[in-house]
Amino acid sequence: MISKLKINKGFTLVEILVAVALFTVIASFSTGAVLSIFDANNRARASKTVVDNLNLAIEDMVRTVRFGNNFHCGNSGNLASPTNCPDSSGSDLLAVTFKGDVIVYRLNGTAIQKSSDGGSNYTDITSPETSIDYLRFYVFNSQSSDNKQPYVVAVIKGHSGNKITAQSSFSIETTISQRVLDFNI
Repeated sequence: MISKLKINKGFTLVEILVAVALFTVIASFSTGAVLSIFDANNRARASKTVVDNLNLAIEDMVRTVRFGNNFHCGNSGNLASPTNCPDSSGSDLLAVTFKGDVIVYRLNGTAIQKSSDGGSNYTDITSPETSIDYLRFYVFNSQSSDNKQPYVVAVIKGHSGNKITAQSSFSIETTISQRVLDFNI
């Protein structure tokens, strides 16, 4: 009689365990990469929102300063009278006379605010997703007797995002000059 050869079909337990282990390792790396991509996408969108919001706020300030006059830096005195603050401390408040109204910008908590009525009522001009940590204005040549063009330097620092690991920091310094010449020659 011819003995029947036993042919084993299938996989052994060891082969299955090795295959499952390799699949698990590869799947965990893939999942980590996908989650990392989603996190990077969320950070990019948050950064774009912050940049767009800051651009809007800064453009509002730029327009007011370029076409305004009587730049006042600081909380003291009449906000409609020109006052320099070129010293190293600057101020977190800037007032500009624009089309007959006193426009005031200030830092309140973590938001930049604007008042169109001389400082009586303020509204936020930065979004809640944007957290402003530092705002300083420096005003130069605002007195009409100095025969120099007035200008404002604004320094803004802050971050976006609520989680510390997902925050994006920013630091902006911009110089804004008055477009209308007001010096006497």
